[in-house]
Amino acid sequence: MSRDGKTFSTDQWVSKVLAAVLLGVVLVCGLMGVVGVLSQTDGSPRSASGQYLMWMAAFVWSMLLSACFLFRSGRQAWSVLAVASAVVWGLFFVLRSVLA
Repeated sequence: MSRDGKTFSTDQWVSKVLAAVLLGVVLVCGLMGVVGVLSQTDGSPRSASGQYLMWMAAFVWSMLLSACFLFRSGRQAWSVLAVASAVVWGLFFVLRSVLA
């Protein structure tokens, strides 16, 4: 139950879903980049590694959309996913500059 006595708040779940959809795409693309750099894929969708990255993205994004309701508030969802996206993209740029 929330502080104001409501058990269901529309603005909370909408902000959580929007955070998972918008920042989830950014996070998943960053994860695809990190895994792609570590596995040294060429980015061809016909290769096995390219297929793995595409299916991994769909799986991780659907799990993120399912788990977004575990956050206490929409603000927490936005902040956690924004920080996670920044960390993943920072890791991607570091790995790309070191391993390239």
